[in-house]
Amino acid sequence: MHHFAAVHIYLESLWGLFMQTLNDIASSLGVSLQTVYNRKADAEKHLGHKIEGRQHPTDKRKIVYDAEAVALITGQPIEPIPALEAVAVTVETGNHCKAIAQPEMNGLDFSLEQFRADDIETLIFENPDEVADQFLAVADQLVEGMGADIKAREQRLKATRTAQNKVAEKAQELKLEQRLYRDRARDLDMAQTEQTQSLQDTLQALQALGKPQSAPTDGSAA
Repeated sequence: MHHFAAVHIYLESLWGLFMQTLNDIASSLGVSLQTVYNRKADAEKHLGHKIEGRQHPTDKRKIVYDAEAVALITGQPIEPIPALEAVAVTVETGNHCKAIAQPEMNGLDFSLEQFRADDIETLIFENPDEVADQFLAVADQLVEGMGADIKAREQRLKATRTAQNKVAEKAQELKLEQRLYRDRARDLDMAQTEQTQSLQDTLQALQALGKPQSAPTDGSAA
């Protein structure tokens, strides 16, 4: 943990060597912050573009500028970065390995059964193609049989519909004739009764004109 903090501080110091805020520039030059703002504006006007900074890596409120931007603002040349002294080190991998005997794999037999679950048994057909052919053959016969049955039912329905049309037409005619017969028979029966009654009245009137017959006495000759 202390080592990490030391590295972080070292990186912060390196960052400070190359990146500075406008306030840092003013302090290094011994001038006011406003003077630095003015020099920055003059440099941007001379260059024809803005001198952009970037956010500080740890303090997002600060805007820092690299060495090139600092040189443009201050008008001073970029100071060369001192070369780091090379340090010669030797890195050894060490040897923490122990060789063991290599197992012999030649001639071994393996069974995949040991890798499968032992709580289920797979069901299979020895010849699934034959099963499929049998199913297709039966299915074809069923389809053909159903098609033939539908065709026969359609023909029977057609014949029944034709017969029904004929019967319906004759039934309508019979119904009409029945009504006409009932009305005609009623008229004829009424006429027949009327004529019969008239005939009976005529005969009774004729009988009334004849001399009444006397009743026969006892002992009289016939």
